[in-house]
Amino acid sequence: MSNNTWGQQPWQPQNPQGEFVLPHNIRGPFVTEFTPTGPYRHRSSQVASVLFYRNGGHSVVTVRGAEHHNKPLMGKPTSVCWVARGQHQVSFQLELPTYGDRSRFKAGADVNWEVHDFHLAAEKRVVDVERMLRPPLEARLRGISRRHNLDSAQQADEAIQDELASGRWNDFGAELGLATQVFIRIDLGQAASDHHATMVAVQSDSEVQKAVDAAHNARIEANMESARGLIAAGEAEQYAHVLAQDPSRAQDILGALQVQAREQRQGALDYLTNLINQGVVQRHQIDDQVQALIDFSRTAAHGVFQNGLPPAPTALPVPPTPLAPSMPPAPLMPPPAVTGALPVPPAAPKPYADEPQDAAPDTGKDESGGRP
Repeated sequence: MSNNTWGQQPWQPQNPQGEFVLPHNIRGPFVTEFTPTGPYRHRSSQVASVLFYRNGGHSVVTVRGAEHHNKPLMGKPTSVCWVARGQHQVSFQLELPTYGDRSRFKAGADVNWEVHDFHLAAEKRVVDVERMLRPPLEARLRGISRRHNLDSAQQADEAIQDELASGRWNDFGAELGLATQVFIRIDLGQAASDHHATMVAVQSDSEVQKAVDAAHNARIEANMESARGLIAAGEAEQYAHVLAQDPSRAQDILGALQVQAREQRQGALDYLTNLINQGVVQRHQIDDQVQALIDFSRTAAHGVFQNGLPPAPTALPVPPTPLAPSMPPAPLMPPPAVTGALPVPPAAPKPYADEPQDAAPDTGKDESGGRP
């Protein structure tokens, strides 16, 4: 042990025989420790002297007498500790959790303490009763307070009082050499005030959330008409809307439009190739159609196919009727949109008005059997 003083004690180790008075606000029983320079004589009634010997024995001396434990016959004490006598009280505030740890009960604690084992109190150096007893005290009370909500503060207080009176707290503090009596009181007024404040806060939060939700719904409803118009306007209008909102995305939007145009041109050319392969369009008829598809690919809008590109045929169509070489070719028309059935090949044109109706088809040879 070391020579220390606790608090602001008027007693000094170099004058152990001087006058000493315990302070009224003493926080713990361990007062001080010193090494006697000669024979030690106990005189104070406010403290007990615990004498420690070199061989491990000790003596507890009060004004009522001395108790010796393994005291050597001729040995003198190597250290003396003063431990406060009498009953004292320490008071402090607690915050106990409510059910589900949603809030806290504010409570006051008064602990009456008295030393019943001076040697143990000196060994444990109990300088501050509150600091040493608060953790186990809160641990016991939390198990009770967590059974109750903030609006049940009175029931929580009654449950704590029943627990304190049950006799299970009689040994509280005995491990420090103390005999204690614990009093706990929950601040019911503060609990009611806290509960009211919590309910007001919940109601306020609910109203704020309702207002936020209403504003959000109103904003959606206000934007609904413009959103419908934007969808009905088509893809070009949607791109323009995005570009107007964020001009910095112009490069990305233009790139997307270019990719889309290339895909549409490639699709148109693929479709024309498929028509030729299927025999729907003859090779001597493709000049104007190719030009039409090129125009379509340039505009990437309503060109040859007003309803969009029709799907490719899934079966071979009926080949067209051969045309007479002497007759002018039928005017080329863009292929019709396929809606599910295969496109019908163009029909042979009617003869001109100045040509005989019963004219025989030209065989490509003159009367002599040669080529014209």
